[in-house]
Amino acid sequence: MDGERITLRLEPEDLELLDDFVRKRPEFSNRSQLARVAIRAFIDGAQGSPVSEDKTNRISVELPKAALHVIKGMIREGIYTTPEEAIKDAVRKEFLPKEHLDEAKKRALEVRKNTLEILD
Repeated sequence: MDGERITLRLEPEDLELLDDFVRKRPEFSNRSQLARVAIRAFIDGAQGSPVSEDKTNRISVELPKAALHVIKGMIREGIYTTPEEAIKDAVRKEFLPKEHLDEAKKRALEVRKNTLEILD
């Protein structure tokens, strides 16, 4: 990483809390990664950032270790590029069956057809 380095002093109990958090959450590979994510989230929240407001369709979930292991394996194999991509795909398959998607596509095509007829 080419970013600039900063120094942060923490009390021993805060450092222990931080290390314990990183140890229990494999999505954070180290203290620095957690700090970067936490700082950005804090600033976005404090500024009432439109970016964070647009993310109303976001949720945070804790995955079983076995599921995360499978997802990471699929990323290594080149099936997915990120854990988010794998989870989105799984959710689409589970909650958006093909029949529903086909029906939504038909409605979208009908709207487009009607719009084009109006423009002609």
